[in-house]
Amino acid sequence: MKLDTATSKALQASLIAAESGVYSDLLIKCGTDEYYVHKILLCTRSPFFAKACDGPFKEGQNGEIDLPDDDPEAVSAMICYLYRGCYPRVEADAERPPMKRLGEGWNIETYGEETIALQDEYLCLHAKVYAIAEKYQISGLKEMAHRSFSFLVPRTISPHNFAEASEIAYTMTVDSDRGLRDLVVDVLFSKSQFLEDEALKKLLKRLPDLTYDYVMYQHRKKEEKPE
Repeated sequence: MKLDTATSKALQASLIAAESGVYSDLLIKCGTDEYYVHKILLCTRSPFFAKACDGPFKEGQNGEIDLPDDDPEAVSAMICYLYRGCYPRVEADAERPPMKRLGEGWNIETYGEETIALQDEYLCLHAKVYAIAEKYQISGLKEMAHRSFSFLVPRTISPHNFAEASEIAYTMTVDSDRGLRDLVVDVLFSKSQFLEDEALKKLLKRLPDLTYDYVMYQHRKKEEKPE
């Protein structure tokens, strides 16, 4: 059943209002950050959290989940997504698109080239969000992070930021998940000038998986060339 526009807007407004923590029944901690959330939203979107809350675990008993090993920025984006359907929370400043055009949130695919100043700033965030969405099995968030990362990474102009995002892609995702890794290798091949950057040189020494993928990608491209 498709909701009419007024009902849809009212529902979204209710979700955003609930983000304040009113009537919450679960506390999520990450470092010094605390989020009073609602199980109905969290557990219906994430099988991981549903199992944690419904099973015989302490999280389900005391209504508190601690995420000490996760990136605080990624956790904040995850919570924002659950209530708003988008991320991150964007504050107004001269470098960003006008708040009146951001509506309920920032969407890289909508604003496209207008967000050129945001590209390198948010590249690492999208990689972190992709990783945390995979970890906690939030498929919609993972797809959104992948779309945004795939839009931004070919357009990045900073080899240093590209190196940081590449490290996240290769250290925070499993080997079998090629969603970000294939994009990283493709961009590294197309922007070979990045290989002159010291941060990227060091990264290739630290991450043999990335080096291997890059070498094999070069080999495949060579094989594809007509004689």
